[in-house]
Amino acid sequence: MKLQTEIIGDSHSKTIAMIHGWGLCSKIFYPIVEELKNEYRIVLIDMPGYGINHKIPANRCDGIIQSLEETIPRGCALLGWSLGGILALKYSILNPDSIRSLITVSCSPRFTSDPDTRWPGTDKELLLKFTSMLTQDNCKSTIDKFLSLQAMGSSRMRDDIKVIKGLLSQVPEPSYYELQAGLKTLMDEDLRYSIDHIKCPSLHIYGKKDRLSPVTTRNFWDNKQDSHTIVFNESSHAPFITQTHEFNEQLKLFLCRYFH
Repeated sequence: MKLQTEIIGDSHSKTIAMIHGWGLCSKIFYPIVEELKNEYRIVLIDMPGYGINHKIPANRCDGIIQSLEETIPRGCALLGWSLGGILALKYSILNPDSIRSLITVSCSPRFTSDPDTRWPGTDKELLLKFTSMLTQDNCKSTIDKFLSLQAMGSSRMRDDIKVIKGLLSQVPEPSYYELQAGLKTLMDEDLRYSIDHIKCPSLHIYGKKDRLSPVTTRNFWDNKQDSHTIVFNESSHAPFITQTHEFNEQLKLFLCRYFH
């Protein structure tokens, strides 16, 4: 099923499609879109159960990918944050000729840690805790707890949370079933062994103080051709909120060089 999108910018400009993270919606990108819209056409995508697509039944990862295949414009740059980054990676693996460049933010091919391979990441027990606490009656409070965890460590923690809540204040509450499905995707997806299928240049952005997606996973990209990494030292899980101007500057430099 094709998803509804919000399109901002000139229809004749190069297109960047953006996918949000768990518990939120694409309005989270407004701070960077405000500056980018003069140079690019931005396609903001809400996952099923979120934002303008909140009436679409929730779906697991593969179902969302099918919807994205009907929604993402061919030949665009694709940006995904956190859970959206996992979806962007998987989309790029399964559709290697569909996009021209890939940007992931606060994301890695495997979100949870793996002691057997010494892979750093979020402790799976933490996500299981959120899964167990989430009910149909407390979606908002569970998301608020997750927001606090995301912002922890940021030099602007309270301001970051305030900005995010302001952006989401007029948005319908996400589906309980989509929240559960999203947590399942964060826990289960492991794309480390499929990355070579990605053909386009990629940029992987990290916050140095991120507690959920550790900056140490950046080393994974060192041996991948046309892969680049950037670390924002004052940021936690949402560098495009904490360091908006610097984020846009680095994003535009990458796009100028690799988005033809």
